[in-house]
Amino acid sequence: MEMTETHLELLFGAKMVAPGGIVIADAVYPQAHELAEQGWLERRSDQDGEPVWHWTQSAETALELSAVVVDANSRHN
Repeated sequence: MEMTETHLELLFGAKMVAPGGIVIADAVYPQAHELAEQGWLERRSDQDGEPVWHWTQSAETALELSAVVVDANSRHN
């Protein structure tokens, strides 16, 4: 999946407010669903039954692995 600016903004928002999750505009629901299908976000309901999007453990793992790869690559250069 190629990440668009909207995908990245959604991920940044979810990561920054984790574990509270983010409420998103209806216009970006398709992008949020794409991220959920890839394991980056998870849709849950808040206490009022409103949808809230959360950063997942899979996303955290991917971010950590990315940092390890970048670090390993920089050591070889």
